[in-house]
Order: sequence, then structure tokens, then C-alpha cells
Amino acid sequence: MDNRIIECVERADYLLSNLMAVKPGEEVLIAIDPQTDMRMANAIAAAALKCGAEYNISMMPIRGKDKATIFPKTLEKAMEACDVFVGMTTASGAAIYNNRLKELINEKRLREVSICLRNIDNFTRGGALADYEQVYADGLRLQEIWRGHKIARVTTPAGTNITMEMNQMEPIIECGIARNPGDAMAWSDGEVSLGPVIGTTEGTIVVDGPICYYGCPTIPVELRVEKGRIVEVVGGDPKICKEIRRQIKEIKDSDNIAEIGLGLNPACMFNGDFEEEKKARGTLHFAMGNGFYYGQPPRSTVHIDMVLYNPTVYFDDVLIEKDGRLICLGEE
Repeated sequence: MDNRIIECVERADYLLSNLMAVKPGEEVLIAIDPQTDMRMANAIAAAALKCGAEYNISMMPIRGKDKATIFPKTLEKAMEACDVFVGMTTASGAAIYNNRLKELINEKRLREVSICLRNIDNFTRGGALADYEQVYADGLRLQEIWRGHKIARVTTPAGTNITMEMNQMEPIIECGIARNPGDAMAWSDGEVSLGPVIGTTEGTIVVDGPICYYGCPTIPVELRVEKGRIVEVVGGDPKICKEIRRQIKEIKDSDNIAEIGLGLNPACMFNGDFEEEKKARGTLHFAMGNGFYYGQPPRSTVHIDMVLYNPTVYFDDVLIEKDGRLICLGEE
């Protein structure tokens, strides 16, 4: 017997019945691709039935990293009829950074959870076992502190030194609870994030943690940023540097700095998986590519998160985080 199925069913029940408050008669749309672990997808479907809801599992093609935000039109139409959207594509992050999905969230026509690019360990262990009422409470506190600040400055021991003007959207909480139309979460979860004003990010980003699609750099990857764009891949892991250079050359606006996010989940594992580590308390991530989720124009077909360790963060003159400790939340 595959005992991991038991773990999947238990976590799926908790996710849909509690954290997403799925109600009888609601429609749950589950987007998968050929690489999705069907133990996870079937557990979500069973949990939907247990809540008295309908479900539909829709398999889309593998997109890969270069077209990760593009949906089949039939799936976009299906989203318009659902109450709860579950993105479970494993080969790409399509099911969260799709532009139409964000429009429906903004219109408060559905609520959604991203389980994209995640394996069964993400689904059942580590960050998935957190106290999400507490993680969400921390997210609300950080959002309140963040709100209204203009300039973010980030440094790290690895050499990051970057500044950006943050847009004046409400900082986005993704902390594992999405019970109302317009809410969004991931699984596992735990971050607050925002986008910079296009063209304002300046300095050096040194990525010493895992990178979406590219894995963990053997040598930290140094990126030089001017006027909001990556203008030079200075050096680091040779394979990753080569691939980022290719991506910037071939994929429109993939050099754009799209996001800054602070991790909040104390249960997350440091296991080399960017989806797990970017939610971990004490990490920070930037993203390059599509920033439509963060109020930027929908210009790129990629959104690639890059995790940094032990950040020191200021919002204007307020110390938010020092060497990975969230000073603003009372950590010493």
C-alpha cells in the first residue's frame, strides 16, 4: 500500500474544508499537466466531494519555463465557471501566473490555490504542516507594516545590494488561507509580496538559494540590474548563467524585475526546492519576468523566482528584517 496517499488525503481535506472553506454546491476546477502526481490531484478531488462540491480535473499540455503563463482557451473559459481554482501543473507555473486567472481574482469571481511546480513532499510535509492561522496572522502584521512604504533596500551576506520603488498596491498576503472570493494562496505557503514600479530597481542581486526551473546554483549567481532590468549576468554557476542569458535574449521582458517577497513559514524545509524555500521564514525572493500579478503590464510569458538567504531589508528607514530575522515581527 502507498502510505503517501493517506498523507495526501489528510492534507487535501484540511486544505479544502478549512483553509479554503469549500461549500456544498461549489465548483472546484483542478488544472494539471502530464507530470502532475495524480495522488495529489485525486486527493483534492476526493476532498471536494467530501465538502459537497463538484470537481473537474483539466489536463493541459506541458508548457515549460518559456511559456509558463499561457493557458489553453478552453481552460480559461472553464475558470470563469468555477468558484475554486486549484493550479497543480508540475512542469510549469502556468496555473498561477496566467493573466486571465489574475483578472478573475481581481473581479472576486473565484478564489485560488497554487500547488504548481510542487511534489508530494511540498504537499504533505515541511511547510504544509505549519499552523496556518499563525502564519496568516504574521502575514497580516507584515502587510500592515509594509503598507504605504515607498523604497525597499535589500542586502545579503552573499553580496546583494538592491533598491526599488515599490508600487502602491496592497501588499499581497499568500499565507495559506483563501476563504473568500478574490483570495489567493499557495500550498505550502507563507509569504507577503509586492511588485516594484517598472524601471526603478537598481543594483546587484546575488542569488545563493534555489531558482525556479534552474535549481540550486553551485556558485551564487550575480545579476546586475539597471532601470528595472537585468542588464548583465555577471557570473556564478556556469550552467545557470548560460540559461538565464539565453532566456533574457529569447523571451520578451524576461529581464524585468517583477516581485519582492518575504518568507514567513517556520515549518518550511531547506531542501533545495524553490517553492518550499521561498516560503521559509528568513528567506527573501525576487522574480524576473511577468509582473501582472503585481500590477505591472502583462508583458512576459515567464515568472521565475530566485531565493536569497539571510536578507537585511529596509522599507524606507524602517528595519524589517536583519540577517534573516524578522525584526518587525519581534524576532531578536
